[in-house]
Amino acid sequence: MKKNTFTSAYGIYKLTLELTGEYAGAFKKSLAYFAVAFITQGLAFGMFYPLLTRMFADDIIISEVLTILGIMILLSVVSLATKWKGHNFDFKGKIVDVVYSLRTKLGISLRKMPLEKLSAYKTGDLNAIFASNVEESVMLMGMVGSIIAQLLFLPTTIIAVTFFVDYRLALMMIVLFPLAIPLYYRIRNANIDDKREFNRANADLEAGFIEYIQGLPVLRAVNKTGLDAEKLQKAIKHVRSTQTQGLYKAQAPFVLMGIIVQAVLLVIVFFGSFFVLNDTLELVTLAACVVIVARLAEPISVLVNVIKLFDLIDSSFHRIKAVLTDEPLKIHDPVQKPENYDITFERVDFTYATQDKRAVKDVSFHMPNQTMTAIVGDSGSGKTTLTRLMMRYADTQQGNITIGGVDIRNMDSDDLMKHISVVFQDVYLFDDTILNNIKMANPDATDEMVKDAAQAAYCHEFISRLPDGYNTRTGDIGGSFSGGERQRISIARAILKNAPIVILDEPTAALDTESEVAVQNAIDKLVEDKTVIVIAHRLSTISGADNILVIDNGEIVESGKHDELIARRGKYFNMWSAQQRVKEWHISA
Repeated sequence: MKKNTFTSAYGIYKLTLELTGEYAGAFKKSLAYFAVAFITQGLAFGMFYPLLTRMFADDIIISEVLTILGIMILLSVVSLATKWKGHNFDFKGKIVDVVYSLRTKLGISLRKMPLEKLSAYKTGDLNAIFASNVEESVMLMGMVGSIIAQLLFLPTTIIAVTFFVDYRLALMMIVLFPLAIPLYYRIRNANIDDKREFNRANADLEAGFIEYIQGLPVLRAVNKTGLDAEKLQKAIKHVRSTQTQGLYKAQAPFVLMGIIVQAVLLVIVFFGSFFVLNDTLELVTLAACVVIVARLAEPISVLVNVIKLFDLIDSSFHRIKAVLTDEPLKIHDPVQKPENYDITFERVDFTYATQDKRAVKDVSFHMPNQTMTAIVGDSGSGKTTLTRLMMRYADTQQGNITIGGVDIRNMDSDDLMKHISVVFQDVYLFDDTILNNIKMANPDATDEMVKDAAQAAYCHEFISRLPDGYNTRTGDIGGSFSGGERQRISIARAILKNAPIVILDEPTAALDTESEVAVQNAIDKLVEDKTVIVIAHRLSTISGADNILVIDNGEIVESGKHDELIARRGKYFNMWSAQQRVKEWHISA
């Protein structure tokens, strides 16, 4: 496995400009102010040389001392003022705007990302990127910019000033202070793997926690809560382990950096004392140099904390950029719109990115406009894959899919989905009102249109009985409603959308008899005058379909009407016979 390498400070600077987008100019301006702030601070420190020289002269000239003090005060005021201006990137809310802009871009990227790539992310991983990674990377920008400027311009300015006072002292600084650079690289090389491992561990913990909360009823039923929830406990222990290792490794750099600062002071005092004894250096100059070097200890020691921030930002930036750089499916030219809604698969092959085996093999069929086509087959045979490909879950490796004679790759993604309504077996309702859950299919719909759709979906009656009616909140994932109620709400949403193509992914499979009847009546309203594709497990529900496709191991092995397929006594006949036998089972005394 290739070892992770850290991004240089300049690389992080370039990444920062890329992620700040339209606010990059404001960030550069902030850095420019910080540069001026620490250059003037370095010049103010450098004034210690003439100040001490004048103060310890045999004949003190007060006016000269006051002039130097005045210059130091002026430089300090300029330093404080420009440092304040530099922090305007934080104080005036630009950094909050960057957070908002970045999360908006992430949302757009996810909306356009191929669903095959999106499904590869864990929920907790995306949650960590949107929440903690954006906060970690952006909210630290202003502070890190200030620290970088301090480390770069303050020592450089002081060493440059020292050259004009005594080149030997400056050379000692130049030789000794860069010792911190290899330490910086050593620490970052050691820490980058730990930081990225911590991010992965944290994402696993978030995903495990979400899964734990959603699956808590099941876990309680099998007595696997608390310490018995092995997957969550493992994720918690993994985070603790990575944090412990990180804290342990973080101690050594502080000690080593302190040693470097002390070494610089000792070397300057040792050699400076010889220069003083040889009358080649004034004692007050050496004293001023020691004061300045001691003052430099603070920004140099800050380097250790900067390394941790760099690694944090580096890891977060790369996770954010991975989402932003995922390319949407290409829309081929010329962009077209279908004139009718017949659907054709022509020699379609498809393999999922995470699998080697083909999910769909050389599939060809035609669905005429305003007809019902059923797709049946064993679990894992490729039924759902066919409907996913129709919605451009991913692009086929071979062959093409057309709607009304137009290749779906030549259709705008939003335009394609306007033509398709989907009713899934597992219904997802957002934690909002029933009205808004239905209305999201057509935001311009009036409340009356929503109620008409609900009546057509046979859910108006039970909604009206609720205390808040259509303003009743559905709860997380619609958990406050039964399966049949959720299903009818989702059908009302599809009816309101009024798309010409309807995909039904076994919407009655998990319902009781009474709910199934109500949902089936709602479906009958939904599919009127539509091109309908039904994924079916209960063959009795699709016996009246215009065409039935029997899928086995990714291939169409049979097609035709129900009676035709029964007469052939093939795969469909065997499935039908097996289901009829199940109906005859009973418990005997």
